Amino acid sequence: MINLIPSSAKRSIAFEYWVRVASVGILVLCGILVTSTLLLLPVYVRIHSHIKAYEAVAGQAPEKASEYSLSSATLIQAGIQARLLLGLKDQQSFSSIIDMLENLENSSISITSFNLAKSGGELQPIEITGKALTRQALADFREALLGHEAIDTVFLPISNLAQDRDISFTVTITLKKPE
Repeated sequence: MINLIPSSAKRSIAFEYWVRVASVGILVLCGILVTSTLLLLPVYVRIHSHIKAYEAVAGQAPEKASEYSLSSATLIQAGIQARLLLGLKDQQSFSSIIDMLENLENSSISITSFNLAKSGGELQPIEITGKALTRQALADFREALLGHEAIDTVFLPISNLAQDRDISFTVTITLKKPE
């Protein structure tokens, strides 16, 4: 039947046919593009929301890093203070040493002063000055000091024993180091 159509009409029919094929092809291609866009839209929204969330977290990172720097400096300072406090726990306080020495005092011995000092966190020898009624009372006081478990050495100069009564004395003692 195509043979009965004149050739000029044949060309216009072929042209129209190819225009229809091209327009259907373009419509199919547009349909595929619209469908794929609609199918990929949720993925795009999901990825975009994740990117926004990561940007927010990344924006907070410098703040957290500065907080960490501040807190690490504070923790270092607290550690230093804790070590100092632990070191102080092992050391005797001056008041406990004075109480111990006053407990060794008796009616014939009168302690007038104590000289306590620390150097570099270590207790220096302690000087005790006072008055003793008799030479025997002073010797007994020295023995009482030597008999105490916290005292290591007692130095009583011989010159303190020169008088017989009302003796002014100076005793230097060294305490045992805590273990």
